[in-house]
Amino acid sequence: MSRTAFSTSSADRISPTGPASRRSRRLVLAAAMAAAALTLSACGFRPLYGDTAANRPAVTEQLAAVAVGPVPDRAGQIYRNSLERLLAGEGRGHPGRYRLDSSIKITETGLAINEDATASRYNVRIVVSYRLMAPHAGENNADRLLADGTVTQINGYDQISAPYATLVSRQDAIERALKEAAREVHTRLSIYFDQHGEV
Repeated sequence: MSRTAFSTSSADRISPTGPASRRSRRLVLAAAMAAAALTLSACGFRPLYGDTAANRPAVTEQLAAVAVGPVPDRAGQIYRNSLERLLAGEGRGHPGRYRLDSSIKITETGLAINEDATASRYNVRIVVSYRLMAPHAGENNADRLLADGTVTQINGYDQISAPYATLVSRQDAIERALKEAAREVHTRLSIYFDQHGEV
């Protein structure tokens, strides 16, 4: 077998790197992505993560119809207020069509232990358990459970010599974790309504 059958000219071996070539590659990539999107759309696939589902009008309307039940203590107030703002959005739902019951558990763990057995850094762990209910939609006019779950968020703060500064740092860590938990619950509710629609 001759070697020339497998030889490649120097022109063939050199990959074009000019502007025209880069534009060509971008066009090919864009075409491939468009084809993939059309294929997935034909199969009924729709992305359900991030803010995509929450921005759909039908989902927005359902989210705006969720009434967040009271949650005890200051932590519950922060979580509830954050979630209510997220749920309201631009929706025009009927508040009270759904009810969200939540409970919050907060624990703290010392991480960096000093020689005197005191901690110099703490982790705050927020666990939110939630239940999405449809009032009077079950048998015998009972409330119907639509979805439930648990969300966990962890934030840290430093124990420093100034007590007030430590207190402020601790409160900030808790508040940030509560707001992150509210955003996660909002995302999960968006996905639920995107998949199930109006109940």
